[in-house]
Amino acid sequence: MTSDTSAGRYLATSTVVQPLIHRWYALPYFAAPHTGALNLAKRQLPALRSYLAAPHTHEAALRNPDMFGSPFVNPRGGGVAAIEELVETTLKEGRPRLQLAEDIDTMRAILREKAVGGSLAGLYAELPPSLHGISELVYDTANSPSLRFFEPLLYRTAALQPEAQCISLLPRHDPDQPFIYGSPIFSQGRAELKVPFSAPELGELFAGHRRRVDVEALVELFELEGVQKDIFRGLFVDREPRPYEHAEPGQVRVRYFGHASVLMEYEGFTVMTDPTLGYDDDGWDHFTIADLPERIDVVVISHGHSDHLSLETLLQLRDRIGTIVVPMTSGGTLPDYNIRVFLESFGFRNVVELGEVQSADFGEARITALPFLGEHGDLDIRGKMVPMVRIGGRGFLFATDTSPMDPSIYELVGREIGTVDALFIGLECVGAPMSWLYGPLLDKPINRKDDLARGLKGSFAEPADKVAQQVGARNVFVYALGMEPWLKHLTGCWYDPEAEQIQQSEILTELCAKRGVSSELLYMAAERSWPAGSDAVAPKKSR
Repeated sequence: MTSDTSAGRYLATSTVVQPLIHRWYALPYFAAPHTGALNLAKRQLPALRSYLAAPHTHEAALRNPDMFGSPFVNPRGGGVAAIEELVETTLKEGRPRLQLAEDIDTMRAILREKAVGGSLAGLYAELPPSLHGISELVYDTANSPSLRFFEPLLYRTAALQPEAQCISLLPRHDPDQPFIYGSPIFSQGRAELKVPFSAPELGELFAGHRRRVDVEALVELFELEGVQKDIFRGLFVDREPRPYEHAEPGQVRVRYFGHASVLMEYEGFTVMTDPTLGYDDDGWDHFTIADLPERIDVVVISHGHSDHLSLETLLQLRDRIGTIVVPMTSGGTLPDYNIRVFLESFGFRNVVELGEVQSADFGEARITALPFLGEHGDLDIRGKMVPMVRIGGRGFLFATDTSPMDPSIYELVGREIGTVDALFIGLECVGAPMSWLYGPLLDKPINRKDDLARGLKGSFAEPADKVAQQVGARNVFVYALGMEPWLKHLTGCWYDPEAEQIQQSEILTELCAKRGVSSELLYMAAERSWPAGSDAVAPKKSR
């Protein structure tokens, strides 16, 4: 029997929502105009051309499961013809970004040749057209010249490319989706909304997670035609969403949603870290986007890497988030994109920056941004923090991917930390080469030895244990390893009991046990609760 859609239906919580730009998944460094331009010119187009030059080499490489996450293209049945068409389309429609990438390299070459310590004023006349009004020429204290961007203005240029953005909808999780850093995403079996990421109309769609919506009105709103209509209609169901289960009164509840996504709740007030969420009906038992409250009062983003800042998740929650707290950036450099400007440009409101060792109160919670060392290839990146969350008189320190190379930091910020009921720390001690993420942004290629030495690594067990001792953590949780199966296409990782990260987690458990402290690896899903403590957030005193 055909369902009557006149009363409205719910958007199925199995529906996968993937933002794309130029047919590539919109990772932050792909979506931002300047970094996206360089990735398009130096990563994506070269990968597609490499495939066209030797498709069988790519196919042979990817038949080895261990090569998942490597820079080989999987066109998912589209083959040579689909990649040829994508290259042709990208060269035409991606011209604003390709021009920006070319102009960035041109200006870098001019600076290397002519900026030798004297005034840079005369070089503004040599700025290529796409860099006028959005950039500044500067020296650092070693007299090395560079290009700095005025990012709020950058997002007003043609390089933003809203016309190349779309929202691609899939009925359910695809366990065979290729690695999104290495392969584009084609439209087969998907409904695609040709709207920019900032489109307010997306709120009408995602409201369907919580209330009935008029499906036919949405079909008209998004101007869907032909088979796209049928695919889109199939994303909606009559089944009501399951109700949210609140924490018990007087309890601070912590739920682990996978990777670095942790939801804290006290007396109905909620704080969530780094939401990168999975979906229902994906074959695994875990908390999903369907297990969130109607409103998330505060979302905290620790840093701008794609497994911690997920447009896919955030766009679905945009109208349900009270405040987004992000680390403050100041450089305007290519690797250190401004997270606040990035989010505001895609329609997010009330984005608050915290500087290093700065605190702010939000309702029942106090958020403190502590320094974050490591995992960024030794580049001068300021847009990162180790968040300390105090809620309901309890303290939770989220060290994410930090590498405590100088643990004395935690001795100096003891007052800001206070009691730590739980330390969450990643033991991603293997990590990818620095160029895996930052290669397209570099002025020149880095040699292999240095590339590996500056890999995107987190902590090992012994330094993590030292941090736990310094902050007096009463419990330790290892998380953010990227091994949850529904994130494989994003992180390129999967659970392996023999993996170094898992071995380090077991070592940390042993080290903590010697001190009578519990330590455990979080994987898939977990829930813990604490009675409300006595050091709840006090109101700020008036001057």
